[in-house]
Amino acid sequence: MGDPKGFMKYAREGPKRKPIELRVLDWKEMYEPIPEDKLKTQGARCMDCGVPFCQGHTGCPVVNLIPEWNDLV
Repeated sequence: MGDPKGFMKYAREGPKRKPIELRVLDWKEMYEPIPEDKLKTQGARCMDCGVPFCQGHTGCPVVNLIPEWNDLV
């Protein structure tokens, strides 16, 4: 499983947006790619937050155990 206290250790960081001057030139994604190390850190925030809706009946629509699944990936 991920870090059980990750949501307290790591601050939430959203993706950075491309500058408007570049976004108006095309129809591509407006967010900058996120480096893999940052994705892993952000993923560690929600692995075991104490309110695991992703593992209950109302969470994952295909009934995956999300933290365990992420560890496999």
